[in-house]
Amino acid sequence: MSFVPVKGFDSNSFKDSTLILPTVSIGNVPQLASDLIIHTFKLERVGFLDDDSVMPVSGVREDIDLPGSTVPIEVYQSKDQLWTCIQQRSPTIKGKRQEFLDNMTRFGTQFKQVVILTSMDASRRLDSQIQGEPFRVYGEHGLIMRAVTMGIPVLENFELETCQNDDEHHVHLPGSGLARHLYQQLDQKGVDTTLLLMFALEGDNAQDGIEFARFTNTLLKIQTTGLSQWSPPKSWKFLFGTPYNAELYQ
Repeated sequence: MSFVPVKGFDSNSFKDSTLILPTVSIGNVPQLASDLIIHTFKLERVGFLDDDSVMPVSGVREDIDLPGSTVPIEVYQSKDQLWTCIQQRSPTIKGKRQEFLDNMTRFGTQFKQVVILTSMDASRRLDSQIQGEPFRVYGEHGLIMRAVTMGIPVLENFELETCQNDDEHHVHLPGSGLARHLYQQLDQKGVDTTLLLMFALEGDNAQDGIEFARFTNTLLKIQTTGLSQWSPPKSWKFLFGTPYNAELYQ
């Protein structure tokens, strides 16, 4: 994996920036939340990550007045350079997951802190998790205490799984993709890493994306004033199909 910056961008700005890193997980809720963060707060595309461990895709850019096209992993940054957000548009290729994890870990070590966004299968919740906030946090750094003061619980001992290669037990996050592995590798490298989770189910997850983006913004304090509504990108217009004909049900 290599970072390819846009012309004139200095990647040294990463060292004082917080990386918001969505993982491909159930309902693609982290990607939807990242869409809203990028477009509402007008983050600018500062480059992309060239990595052959993800499925190759390409499409029309949302900001069609600018040249170029979308690629699988794009990097956006706020004008004050305090916030950097990745948008991953395709999944990791089977058999190359460890390569992807190693590459993304190396990229993440450049940042002041990393906040991983992921979603979990809501059908696998514990009884105690069915009511209340659908969010959880996991980690050992300052954001955890801030979340607790907001009334967001630290992830319970959801379930423990034993790895085949050793006797260690690891927290099991069903539906969250590579989130746990990514968190562990970044944490082992000494990176200030926090995991933000939302329980979700497959379907029309647009509202889940809005709620997750709102939670992330409140916790991180990306923008604390003047946010009246979220601005989805144009691609959301037909993201979940066209509206149904109500006359069919009359």
